[in-house]
Amino acid sequence: MAEELFDDEFLKRLEYLAIVSKRIFAGKLKAQTRAKKLGWGQEFADHREYAPGDDLRYLDWNLYGRVGELVTKLFQEEENLNVYFLLDLSGSMDFGTPSKAVFAKRVAAALSYIALANLDSVSIVPFSSDLGQVMPLIRGKGQILKIFSFLQDAPVGQKTDLQKAVSSFLRQIKGKGLAVVISDFYDDHGYEQAMKALSLYGFDMVAIQIHHPSEAEPKYRGAFSFSDAETSRVHHVNITGRILKNYLEQYRRYNEDLRRFCLGLECTYLYTHTKVPFEEVILETFRYGRFVK
Repeated sequence: MAEELFDDEFLKRLEYLAIVSKRIFAGKLKAQTRAKKLGWGQEFADHREYAPGDDLRYLDWNLYGRVGELVTKLFQEEENLNVYFLLDLSGSMDFGTPSKAVFAKRVAAALSYIALANLDSVSIVPFSSDLGQVMPLIRGKGQILKIFSFLQDAPVGQKTDLQKAVSSFLRQIKGKGLAVVISDFYDDHGYEQAMKALSLYGFDMVAIQIHHPSEAEPKYRGAFSFSDAETSRVHHVNITGRILKNYLEQYRRYNEDLRRFCLGLECTYLYTHTKVPFEEVILETFRYGRFVK
């Protein structure tokens, strides 16, 4: 039987996160994520000089009483945000307990719930060597069970090819929005062209890099055989202190290069691992990312 990803306790934690997202981060995140235009909405934005034909209901009579000038109040109209979760379900994500794939699904579910609660539209876009079955955009908090079911059943594939997946994704969609890429970013083809393509298309972007603690701080010593999760190639390694030190330097450099690359694209970058409570990942996304209101 498949691991139960979304139990009652998970739902309770989502409600808490939804409340926190509104109460603490509302102002900052609304300013960052919403496409806004001036019009006759509900949120006050500015004044301008009255012009013949303006609706008299929007004259600022209090200001007129103080200074004797006719001015019209302008408001901000928010456009709904389309949020696409590009979810890496390749072989390298099927590692650890819980696996990186399970952790990534829970992060995607939590962010989807909060987006739906804020009347945004959400799509789940799983990929490995290409796109998997894509969940079309849905809207409304009541749709979260569809998200849960879709994520629960989404299978793990083998090789990673983010560039091919993004190319297929961009051919299928219409319009822009927010692209949230959730991955370990282990990809023999590289991640650069795919991320650039999303940026050039006009997406706001968030990159959430998920690793297992043993990838960041391996405890191995001595002779080991490792099997590549995506190619099945077996590597025989005698791990010494010097080799381990070199690995850690390469590991940190790789992650730092990804972080710098994302910043260059104005893409929010967040690194985490599977032992971190997923609530902390969500709150960090709010603090530094372009997400829901």
